[in-house]
Amino acid sequence: MTSYPVDIRRCGHIRTNGTQCGSPALKAKELCFYHDQNRPRSVELYVEGERYVDGTIVIPPFEDAHSIQTTIRHVVQLLMERRMDRKDAGLALYALQIASGNLKMMLAEKAKPTQVVVEPEKTAETPLGMTPWSASGEGYDPEEDEEEEEWDDSEPQPDPPPLTPEELSKLLPYDDRKALMRKWREEGLITNQEIEDYILGGPDPLVLCAHRLIAEREQHDAERETARRRAEAGRAEPENVELRNVEPENPVAPVGDDDAAREAEGTSCL
Repeated sequence: MTSYPVDIRRCGHIRTNGTQCGSPALKAKELCFYHDQNRPRSVELYVEGERYVDGTIVIPPFEDAHSIQTTIRHVVQLLMERRMDRKDAGLALYALQIASGNLKMMLAEKAKPTQVVVEPEKTAETPLGMTPWSASGEGYDPEEDEEEEEWDDSEPQPDPPPLTPEELSKLLPYDDRKALMRKWREEGLITNQEIEDYILGGPDPLVLCAHRLIAEREQHDAERETARRRAEAGRAEPENVELRNVEPENPVAPVGDDDAAREAEGTSCL
């Protein structure tokens, strides 16, 4: 386990689930670089274009599932209390849906504590191959050396699984979703009823259509594979040829047996 210098303090941000941030705080500040730039904000609400006197919502940084879930609860509560327009609530829930889809990428890009900048004004002094600070004071992270020793390039790494239609739908920008839905609707791949159900809280028509297209492609591939196997089986079957012993109509006497041949001729003359 790597020990870090005591003069570099830990970020004082407390997440929505009650845990403390594990990144180092900026020098002479209480928060890390990320939470210093993304602090919870209080947003005023408007109903039918007019400022609602008692309508505010605190938006935390969307850094984990708990913060997104808490914001969803606030939106639903304001919507049920008639303190938020339905259109604004729908846009907010859609934005939260996109944020939820980005959580996997955020976790994959999570930096180590020694990779987090603590003095932004000194970033120009950090050479390539070095981190902004380290426990050893030499500018590199000993944990990275351990990982490089354990890494084995001889074994190929498996490819990550493809994204599901649900994940792809969440990552699509609003304009791309709108254009794709219009295209599939004109091609008859999406029905008007599916769009109406989606507006009323039903399943996403893009996801439904994507699943149908995937099922059709898998069925087509299975049929082609079946036809290929049948063709190979037909070429591999041996031809059943019936071999018969055909006796010659005029048998020829063996050479050297002259007496037997003459006797046969004499018998036939009698």
